[in-house]
Amino acid sequence: MSLEKFIRDNRDAFEQDGPSAGLWERIADQLPDQPAPAKTAQPFRAVHRQPSWTRSYWTWAASIALLLLAGSLWWINDRYAPTKQADVMAFSPTYAKEVAQYSSLIEAKRTELQQLTESNPDLYDEFSQDLNRLEASYKGLKKELPNTPNQEVLIQAMIQNLQLQIDLLNEQLRVIQRIKQQTTNEPV
Repeated sequence: MSLEKFIRDNRDAFEQDGPSAGLWERIADQLPDQPAPAKTAQPFRAVHRQPSWTRSYWTWAASIALLLLAGSLWWINDRYAPTKQADVMAFSPTYAKEVAQYSSLIEAKRTELQQLTESNPDLYDEFSQDLNRLEASYKGLKKELPNTPNQEVLIQAMIQNLQLQIDLLNEQLRVIQRIKQQTTNEPV
């Protein structure tokens, strides 16, 4: 007969009596006398504390990563979001991206033109007048868009106007480059 079978068969007899009341006291008496450790409430301490400079390092790293993430999300949203030309988007989504690209290119070239003509504000004013006329024409076309029966033709005219603005800005930038070359090549 195996021990396991004996225990299974006699289990009720073992559990019926249970340990005697003084069992734990007899066990405690057999142990060597040791003073019981005083239980004091101690504050929670981490098992492994990092030095403060590493926590600071990781805090800075996490902050920079968060800023980079936010900046990239903003850039992606700004670059690939639906066009800011909501009126064109409503009438012709196919042309809306093209209009948005031309508009952003015009803004970039205008900024470049303004930076290059900082030393000569009169030249910038003269260049701006030509560009403002084209822009006023564009705004007029844009205003007619909701009331025009053939909106695709009008949107194509608006795109052509934007292309003319870009061409004008490119020519103005070339003129400024030539002026700067002439002033640097002149003998003193």
